[in-house]
Amino acid sequence: MTESQVRAIEHLAEEYRLGSGSLHAHKVADLASSVFDQLSSHGLLPGLSISDRRTLVAAGYAHNVGASPRALKEIGALPPWAPPETKGNGHHIVSFEALRTRSEDSVPAFKLQPLSAVDRSMLLYSVLWNSVSAAYEVDPEPLLDRERTALLAGILRLADALDTRHRLMVKDIRIKKASAWIRMLVHAFDEASTEVAQARRKTDMLSNALGVHIFVQEILEQE
Repeated sequence: MTESQVRAIEHLAEEYRLGSGSLHAHKVADLASSVFDQLSSHGLLPGLSISDRRTLVAAGYAHNVGASPRALKEIGALPPWAPPETKGNGHHIVSFEALRTRSEDSVPAFKLQPLSAVDRSMLLYSVLWNSVSAAYEVDPEPLLDRERTALLAGILRLADALDTRHRLMVKDIRIKKASAWIRMLVHAFDEASTEVAQARRKTDMLSNALGVHIFVQEILEQE
């Protein structure tokens, strides 16, 4: 994905007011890109490129558009393929459908530079898998690279969890690597136990994709 395509996705998400607010969407994108960069620096993402990083940022901007009244009105009822357990909490499915069904011609940057099939698939499934415990494929959209998508979605899930209350509490994350595990040290502006607890529950997809255990720990700094 190119920078212009990321900006186009951001503009598209802004049409839905980014679902639950611009600050949350941009915070998730920032946290996700930080995790991506640190995992890359530790050699844990050898198959991912700067283009994949851009796809992750775009997914951060768009991950929650399904929570907006406009998206809910456009999509209406959840599609038949939606798992039964999501019927009462399917905003990620609405996000997926809103992004999937919007014509690329309606986004100016795409007129000259359409998303590749792989970029489109990774963007959509990163958004879809953001709120599920088990990755799955749906008939309307082919899944073209499960392994890379699981890595992006796993990072997005973790970043979203770290702003679960939409209060922008997390200042930054520091990742330390050992042989069979990684530790994520969370620095917060204020008490962030809720965010850390949610992040611990949402390390599953990334942990499985990386093949390592992930420990999330809040760092309480002395005054």
